[in-house]
Amino acid sequence: MNMACRKILSGSFLLPLFILFLFTNCSLKEFAQESFAPANITPVISSISANGGGALYCSISGGCSLTVRGSDFYPGASVFVGPYECTDQVISEDHKQIDCVVGPGKSGVFQVTVINIDTHQSAIDPAVTDPTTLNFSYASFLYLGVQDSPGKVYGYAQNPETGALLSIVGSPFSIGSNNQTYGTVISPNNRFLYAANVSTGTISTFRINSITGALSAVGTPVSSGAASPNGLFFHPTGNFLYVTNQGGNSVSAFAVAGDGTLTAVPGSPFAAGGPTLLNGIVVHPDGNFLYVASMGGTGGVVGYSIDATTGALTLIPGSPFSNTNGGFANTGDGITVHPNGNWLYMGLVNRKRVAAFTIDKTTGVLTGLGTPVLNNAGTGYTDNGGSGANISPDGLYFYGTAFSTTAADPKKVIVYAIDQTTGDLSLSSEADAGGGPNDVRVDTNGLFAYTCNSANSPSVSAYSRNPSTGALTPLAVRDYAIPTSNYGPGIMVIQK
Repeated sequence: MNMACRKILSGSFLLPLFILFLFTNCSLKEFAQESFAPANITPVISSISANGGGALYCSISGGCSLTVRGSDFYPGASVFVGPYECTDQVISEDHKQIDCVVGPGKSGVFQVTVINIDTHQSAIDPAVTDPTTLNFSYASFLYLGVQDSPGKVYGYAQNPETGALLSIVGSPFSIGSNNQTYGTVISPNNRFLYAANVSTGTISTFRINSITGALSAVGTPVSSGAASPNGLFFHPTGNFLYVTNQGGNSVSAFAVAGDGTLTAVPGSPFAAGGPTLLNGIVVHPDGNFLYVASMGGTGGVVGYSIDATTGALTLIPGSPFSNTNGGFANTGDGITVHPNGNWLYMGLVNRKRVAAFTIDKTTGVLTGLGTPVLNNAGTGYTDNGGSGANISPDGLYFYGTAFSTTAADPKKVIVYAIDQTTGDLSLSSEADAGGGPNDVRVDTNGLFAYTCNSANSPSVSAYSRNPSTGALTPLAVRDYAIPTSNYGPGIMVIQK
């Protein structure tokens, strides 16, 4: 205790109120000096380590341990990886070390900083000759199912600077006795992966290791309740998982527990009302509607409204919806909704086109928008096309695929510009793919894109992306082979 406060105490046993206030104020000042950073002190970082001495990276879901060493780290200080604050921070008594847990972030490489409670931001120790040693990377994990028996899930870690893919240790991860794995999806919290096993009619659940990306099974696979589950999509709340049943002409709905386990929603599976061969699936960003692509007959989009409490589905009046402009059958596969929620796009199998729709955000009803746009206009091919469907994070470009199982045919990723006022598509550019591209994904930063190629050398193809033009350029190593005795990957997913 300082001398001024000692003198106040020694004056009288019964202190007047103003003296009591002064004493209390002295105590607060003394507490502040002992607990928080003294004025004009800059914290200094000399080194960082992570994961118990492992590599300085974590999944964008966070959860990895981080240790920062240096000086002048005072109680109330915070550690940041770029703009993302760490959690569970513990500061050593000598103010020279902070242990914390990396919070969720975005793919990329960021500098680690410490900010004291008085807002002084850290400097780098002059003894550090290479400041990049104080950088920390957030990496996205990419997964895809392969239609082998037994089924498998392949996993890759994305280099956030180059876009290159590194096979995750332990990949591929076996589904055991559950065969022909097709679709995959990651929970919104990036902690769990789910895979649809076509021939055994089951859904497998895996926990994602946030440090390595390795998968570990959670419980036993659950029945989809209908034949041939393939496409999967999460409700934006993460509370419900929806699965298309290609053989059952229905959609299964599951409630998702905190530990990742699935429980069928009462009434599941929900019939499509006539359309067959259901495949692609997407939930509206508002969480009110679900849409499914039908490949059977004349096709179309099956629409459902979603009960926000139970997750149950109800067919939207007028479903299925077709873009009849131009008279093309709407045999659909890949399907996606624009981030603004105003437009839906679907690749048309065997029509070599993409159909667009406007969405009534009140009713969920779809209305055809323009005439379905031809894909791969520059070169011909004899097979279906129109499988993949994905939109860049900025909403400016749509990515489709020109798929063919005929080896001699060209294999393309097609880029379309999206009119931000009308939602209309126009052909912009194209890029060669390594095999028959069945799906395409743009990463969360919009800097890289990937296709999974299910035939004619099953593989993953990797590209850099020009954010201004949407154009794709193959990386130095474009194709990553996926050995399989059957068809290759069906639907891929990347953390976001």
